Amino acid sequence: MARVRVQDLVKLYGPLRAVDGVSLAVEEGEFFALLGPSGCGKTTTLRCIAGLERPSQGEIIIGEQPVTSLPAYERPCGMVFQSYALFPHLSVFDNVAYGLRARLYRQGGPLTKAAILGSFLSRRAFPLDAALRERVREALHLVGLDGQEGKAPGQLSGGMQQRVALARALVTEPAVLLLDEPLSNLDRKLRVSMRGTIRKIQQALRITAIYVTHDQEEALSLADRLAIMDRGRIVQLGTPAEIYDRPATPFVADFIGAENLFPARAIRSGPDLTLVEAGDLTFRAAGQPKAERVRAVVRPQAIRLARPEEPLAADNLFRGEVRFGAYLGATARYEVAVKNLVFVVDVPDPRPGALYTPGDQVQLGFAAESVLLVEEA
Repeated sequence: MARVRVQDLVKLYGPLRAVDGVSLAVEEGEFFALLGPSGCGKTTTLRCIAGLERPSQGEIIIGEQPVTSLPAYERPCGMVFQSYALFPHLSVFDNVAYGLRARLYRQGGPLTKAAILGSFLSRRAFPLDAALRERVREALHLVGLDGQEGKAPGQLSGGMQQRVALARALVTEPAVLLLDEPLSNLDRKLRVSMRGTIRKIQQALRITAIYVTHDQEEALSLADRLAIMDRGRIVQLGTPAEIYDRPATPFVADFIGAENLFPARAIRSGPDLTLVEAGDLTFRAAGQPKAERVRAVVRPQAIRLARPEEPLAADNLFRGEVRFGAYLGATARYEVAVKNLVFVVDVPDPRPGALYTPGDQVQLGFAAESVLLVEEA
């Protein structure tokens, strides 16, 4: 494992600044995520680290070695691509062994080169090195693909193909593992399963990992730290909890999943509470904002609902009308109109016989501590 430092990275495509002055440090053994919408520069940043793109400006250091001018094959990185990038005409074994063979070919003499090329034609005439075979088997065992060596990629499921790609990246024992949206082609259940697999392997090997995704849930569940990117720049960097609980800008709050994000004005502040005006509502928020104009964020899971005749105590309590409801199994999601604002509300463990329907009158309440005031950028 190795520390990765990126300093003032810029990547230009003509007049477009795909990456605009990115600086970050990924510590040894850390799982770091680059998160942002399509076109924000996260994949370009990763490809610059991998050596697949040449930066227009800036420096990349892995361990203590500057690698900005080095080709990809000389960098201590393994990469897992979104498209898997497996060779369809090679077996699982040969796909995983490809990087090891390429390294031996570069470093070997004429006889070694001839033996490696010949091994693609006849294993009997050109048997593979025992150490290489063992390394490949260990990598396949690590990702749970024992006994799949002789199959072609087309005979495997999408999840198994992704594990082959992961084994191929790990078999060369890289100092840094780079993953470019590796789960985007899988169904949801398989994505969740593969997330766990990737995280467990990374923790077991204690390898430094940089993971690119546009999926907020993936980034929050996997990363030790993450950077939110927008228009080629990092707009916030921190732990998942820090970014989720304290988004630095309205963009971050919105992108990380703040469905209730209202333009607001702080009309009175006390030592512990601020009175906030949003639309036609006035409610209490904890803390003191530095500016008058803010965005008020209330997480859907922080809001409670009750029927008008039921008791409900909260710092902020309003009457509203259910406009929409969806039963999602573990939760029910509602849209509730309160005057001229519409709140998204998540109710955990809903009872099917007690679900609200459009038109129902309800009480809506939330604590002052659950209101986050984000200053306008």
